[in-house]
Amino acid sequence: MVAVIEERKRGFWLTAFLVLMVIANALSVFVYFVNPDMIITAFPKISLELAYLLGSVCLFNVFLAINIWMWKKLAIYGFYIVVIFGVLINLYIGLGLIGSLSGLMGGMILFLVTRKKMQYFV
Repeated sequence: MVAVIEERKRGFWLTAFLVLMVIANALSVFVYFVNPDMIITAFPKISLELAYLLGSVCLFNVFLAINIWMWKKLAIYGFYIVVIFGVLINLYIGLGLIGSLSGLMGGMILFLVTRKKMQYFV
């Protein structure tokens, strides 16, 4: 029995989303670690430790995006967990319900661009 290997095609929107995710999160890592005072000034409820934690989460997002690029299904679920964590942090720092729920957009976009390609992820 010969298995037919179907070519994986990422598609424009998934590619664009992952590239944007890597760039935006890499820039965020830089800001969180190099200039955390700017973040603390903008959001007074954020402590220095929380700013560093958020920088670490952004670095983890870069790792997740690279793994999604490499067709790892676990990275998709990891991203969903990070999105939920982000909503909770946004509520904690006082962005309000609407501002916090807007953080779900990344997860919804990822769902939309991967739902027809889930058979490619391992």
